[in-house]
Amino acid sequence: MPRTNIPDQVGIESINIYGCSLSLDQQELAIARGRDPQQVVNDFLIDTRALNPLFEDVITMAVNAAYPLMKAHDPTTIGLLAVGTEGSLDFGKPISTNIHSALSLGPHVRNFETKHACYSGVAALQTALDWVASGSAGNQCALVISSDFSRIHLNMREEFVLGGVASAAVISANPKVIAYEREKRGVWTADVYDTFRPTSRHEIGNNEVSLYSYLDALEGSFLHYCQSADTQIEYATYFPHMVFHTPFPGMAFQAHRTLYNLRQSHSKTEVKEDFESRVLPTLHYAQKLGSTYGASNFVGLCGLLAHTPIDPDTRIGFFAYGSGSIGEFYSGRICPEAAATVATMDIDTHLSSRQPVTVEEYEHIEQEREKLVEIADFKPSFDYPANLWRNHYEGKKRYILTEVKNFQRHYEWS
Repeated sequence: MPRTNIPDQVGIESINIYGCSLSLDQQELAIARGRDPQQVVNDFLIDTRALNPLFEDVITMAVNAAYPLMKAHDPTTIGLLAVGTEGSLDFGKPISTNIHSALSLGPHVRNFETKHACYSGVAALQTALDWVASGSAGNQCALVISSDFSRIHLNMREEFVLGGVASAAVISANPKVIAYEREKRGVWTADVYDTFRPTSRHEIGNNEVSLYSYLDALEGSFLHYCQSADTQIEYATYFPHMVFHTPFPGMAFQAHRTLYNLRQSHSKTEVKEDFESRVLPTLHYAQKLGSTYGASNFVGLCGLLAHTPIDPDTRIGFFAYGSGSIGEFYSGRICPEAAATVATMDIDTHLSSRQPVTVEEYEHIEQEREKLVEIADFKPSFDYPANLWRNHYEGKKRYILTEVKNFQRHYEWS
């Protein structure tokens, strides 16, 4: 029998991001590394990077992003939990099971972890959108989470483009933030070794290969998007705002320049002015977080809606990229309640209240975290940096890692 519950639209009903509890000033790091601080900020468009203490990981970040949504959403209506990450803690057990337990979701929830480098979050999103759009969800919703943070890169070139964040979004047939244009999607894929993580300790990358792989995927997926839309699309006018994947926020400028000049060349001044109008507003939170991994598109959307007036039904373009590689270009239309819905999460207060760390504190945390990789038994310290626990966790209902015993990870609410 034909389905009668096919929804008219699908998209994000509610959304939140969690930008860790510590922050490192990019200019202070530049000075410590003997670099021009202003040039570093201008090149990468990062003011501060996010950093976690030793008692937070990708699971705690994910839960701390999703918990505020679940306080306002009936958890029994969640029928699908999809979690994207490239920093999973086990080669078999997905972190979605830990998150499912922490959020007290019901027993009848399909849950899994997706992996394709920084594409993992959008891979989870598209799977959830298809599930809801097919009518299989009935009256249920999906919870889509992306959670990642950087590995240690002390005194390396990549150190200036590190960071971390978790995003969480409820996907339903009653979108209040954005309704996606399901008939318009473009993808492009290739087998390349641009950046990859062959072990739990190593992250290998070729900056030049990564740059060109990103731009190849951008152009290829955009042209495929144009084919799927079956209409003439001019990048310069079709998307009032554009959200790009940001391995670092400065990459968005190179991406924008590529598409803006695809069919017609523009002067440097024209490219810069158009970037500042259409793309820069989407980087508001990314500039406070550093690399945003699989959460990039969600972070960009939140930053745009929290700080830029957007008319309802405005089309927003998105590009997601994952090393290895894949690019996906897609779009959606802003809902009337979008700004108000994002505002309820008070993301700005969360990010501005993070505790700043010195370069020395940052280095100590990263070195200690590195020692704990693949350790069977340990208890993370709660007294470093000073005052963090008292000011940001004690009695504040944040999810924390309390112990690893025989590789099993144990968590509690603060």
